Amino acid sequence: MNNNLKITCPKCKATFDAGDAFNAHFENAQIENEKKLKDATKKAEQEAENKFKLQFEKQQEEIEKIKKAESKKATEEAEKKYKSQLENKDKQLAEAQKNLEQKLKEEAEKKLELAKKENAKKAEQEAEKKFSAIFEKQKEELEKSKKSQEITQKRLEERTQEMTKIMEARKVELQGEIQEERLQDFLRKKFPEDDIEEIKKGAKGGDCILIINYKDKKGIAKIYFESKDTKNFNESWVDKLLSDMKNKGIANGILVVSKSALPSDFRNDDGYVKRHGNSIYVAALDFRSLHILVDGIRSILILKTKENKEHEIPDIMKKAWENLNSPHFELPIKTMNSQIRNMEVIFRKEKESFERMSAHKDKAIKEIHSNLVSMVMSFSRNVGDVLPQDLLEHKDDKLIE
Repeated sequence: MNNNLKITCPKCKATFDAGDAFNAHFENAQIENEKKLKDATKKAEQEAENKFKLQFEKQQEEIEKIKKAESKKATEEAEKKYKSQLENKDKQLAEAQKNLEQKLKEEAEKKLELAKKENAKKAEQEAEKKFSAIFEKQKEELEKSKKSQEITQKRLEERTQEMTKIMEARKVELQGEIQEERLQDFLRKKFPEDDIEEIKKGAKGGDCILIINYKDKKGIAKIYFESKDTKNFNESWVDKLLSDMKNKGIANGILVVSKSALPSDFRNDDGYVKRHGNSIYVAALDFRSLHILVDGIRSILILKTKENKEHEIPDIMKKAWENLNSPHFELPIKTMNSQIRNMEVIFRKEKESFERMSAHKDKAIKEIHSNLVSMVMSFSRNVGDVLPQDLLEHKDDKLIE
């Protein structure tokens, strides 16, 4: 579609396009019209002058008047005609200018709208591209931050677990120390005439040793104490106490445990349970029953000392008797007896395991032999007696050594 506006000049009948060409043409036409108007006026004056030149002399005044009247009239008519034409031209030019302006305005608005859309689209693409780059960077930073937080969180959890374990261990250790202190305070209070030998923290062994004194005799016997403040009983504590007693040369020991960690064979009526004969007593942390137990063991040990003193026996027999009753002789025998029982348990388990394995092997051999006989019999039934009669018999019954 052609958007050019065609304009026809009323004066020269020329046709041209609107816009810059119209303005240039209008200026040229205006100049030309002014020139032609001047020429026409001059020509009219000249013609009037020539026409009335002969009569001028006769009727100078009349001619002068007519000349003036005609000139005025011609001037007025020319001015009126030119003014009318100029007004029409102005109207047409104004209309054309208005239409042109409207057209240019519409085109400008369309171009502006299109430019806005293109700029908006371009800006949107650039913004999207920029945002995408920022988003990817932020995403990468977020992933790094997330990974850093995960590593930090993992380290904190590991550190927390380590601290929890340390705190639990310290708690257990503190509970054990508290129980040790309570046990020692109890022994000092109930047996003030005896001595308490405390085993230092970190040193190998139990908690403390009660050194029994009687009248003017010091250290006539000893009782080894070990305490445990845990939730479950462990039989290995007894073996460890026996080993510690052996190293110290002490024949009697008491393992004091919390009421929540009593062995399965413990009876509340007795208040204790024996291990390794009368060498070790497992007792609950109940100071009333514990006092009765310690006092009973202490009395027996004092009585043995008195009996040994009252009996007059030869020195060699006395030394033999003392050695037989000493921890150095008694405890190794009890330790070996405990080890023998442990070996019996291990051997019994190994024997049961071996018997189970032998039974499985015997069953497997019988199944293989049964399958072999079935296969040979099936071949004989389907093919005939082509196999040797003694195929399944043993040629040599000797076992492979």
